Amino acid sequence: MVKPQILDYYSLEIQGKTVFEKITLRGTGRLPKKLKNEACFMFLLKGSFVVRTPVTAFSLSPQEGFLSRCGEYLMENVTTLQDGDEVIEAIGIYFHPEIIREMFLYHPVPSKNNLPHTFSIDKILDHYKEGLIYYLNHPGIFSIEMQMLKIKELLLILIRFSEAPTFHHFLTALFSPYEFQFREVVETHLFSSMSLAQLAFLAGMSLATFKRRFQELYKISPAEYIKKRKLEKAAGMLLIREVRINEIVFECGFESTATFNRLFKKQFGKSPSEYRLSQIET
Repeated sequence: MVKPQILDYYSLEIQGKTVFEKITLRGTGRLPKKLKNEACFMFLLKGSFVVRTPVTAFSLSPQEGFLSRCGEYLMENVTTLQDGDEVIEAIGIYFHPEIIREMFLYHPVPSKNNLPHTFSIDKILDHYKEGLIYYLNHPGIFSIEMQMLKIKELLLILIRFSEAPTFHHFLTALFSPYEFQFREVVETHLFSSMSLAQLAFLAGMSLATFKRRFQELYKISPAEYIKKRKLEKAAGMLLIREVRINEIVFECGFESTATFNRLFKKQFGKSPSEYRLSQIET
């Protein structure tokens, strides 16, 4: 797995909390991001990658913005985790409840409103982004008062994309952690190449707790269950002659072709190519 190389990093703080950051890196590999109490909106300026939440996974491009609520996230290369040549550049704007309360006299209200993850960059968001880039490139004129105004401006822009009936409902949803079932995390990311430690991270658990909970629900170890499901899917895909072996490796989330061949032969007594020929002939 390619480890990220940070080429450039810059951040601004208010009250000791990061509110703006700009980062340029090469090769994301798979990066964990945990938002304990804050939310974040990100503009991707260059490159592309996949974002994994506990219950979803989607690609992000420079034509989209990404809103992350409190919780755990993993970010990885869009194509394969072996491709580390792509340069990724992004700007993050962080929303902290303590700072937001000073702006809006915010008080949480009962809310179950869902917020979209991705936002198409329309003219309003594009103008905001370009203005923010200018200020970040000229930090000498980007005072704390102006930083507060830019945070407030973005929140007022983003509520347009929300179904929340009031601004306070929107803010409450923004700072509410995800609600999900354990099985959702497992089944959503079953065919990725994620490690058990990474699955546990998305589930908000230690690795030991994750394994224990998995055993309780599935009556089998997570490693055995995941391997079994991946091999079952791979066997089905091998029946489709047009699907190449390396595509099956990627789609089923095996670490490498060599790993796939070894596990498949151990399970079915034949290599993937031999299995495909035997099934087609019959």
